[in-house]
Amino acid sequence: MLAVEATARLGSFSKAAAELNVTQSAVSHLVGETEAMLSTRLFERGSRPVGLTEAGRRYVAVLVSGLNLIGAEGEALQQVRGNVLTVSCNLAYANFWLLPKLKAFHTLRPDIVVNMVTAYQGLPALSGEIDLAIRFGRGSWDGCAAQLLFSEAIIPVASPAYLERSAPVRRPADLLGHQLLHAWAEDKTWYDWEQWFDQFAVTRPRTLPGPVYDNHLMMMQSALAGGGVALGWIGTATEFVTAGQLVELLVDKVEVPGGVYLVRREDQRLSPAAEAFALWLSANP
Repeated sequence: MLAVEATARLGSFSKAAAELNVTQSAVSHLVGETEAMLSTRLFERGSRPVGLTEAGRRYVAVLVSGLNLIGAEGEALQQVRGNVLTVSCNLAYANFWLLPKLKAFHTLRPDIVVNMVTAYQGLPALSGEIDLAIRFGRGSWDGCAAQLLFSEAIIPVASPAYLERSAPVRRPADLLGHQLLHAWAEDKTWYDWEQWFDQFAVTRPRTLPGPVYDNHLMMMQSALAGGGVALGWIGTATEFVTAGQLVELLVDKVEVPGGVYLVRREDQRLSPAAEAFALWLSANP
């Protein structure tokens, strides 16, 4: 098809060959194959420049129209792809913090699609196929530029249903008599109950009571279901506290040595969609 269109437009097999970066004989062969398939002669080969037959003019008009439609659709698909970005995030922050916020962003920018990749444990990835990462830490990662979204703090939380059937909590030591929910993590910047009790100088047994979950998300879901007391983080508990689904058991929060950062690769230029999302998230942490 391209050989026919180029020959008709340029009036020459040789010029068409030069434009398509093939030999003249290849163009002539392709045109001949098209004519054989259609059982119709498209070109008057004896004229200079090469002219179209009546059937050729009708066929090329339809051909050009079709190629224009294909080109327009290709541009539309490229535009849609340009409005897609991918964000990686820790599983708990993705579920409890980022996903609830996306509705507001989609209302503001319905033309942008935000894909998400979650990290079950460890650091959310930041590779060639991922535009932005949401990471908890101290903001220093090799080859990355990081912008602090908010500092983190923790406080024990439990559901109203659990508290109705449990002893009151007036001071940190009271929690030793409660069902404590644990989230296992290799990285000890994710505070656990041992660290929390040590922060308040509470003498504790070596082994604390309560079930252990292999990720923060499951621990928080257990707390919401009334399973016990969890260490609630700003990024994963605030919405539930505001909604009355969880209750903060003490007044003082523990400020942890880290925060939630929006991270990009230093050598990467963000797409307009990713840049728009980054600006919006920075303004609405």
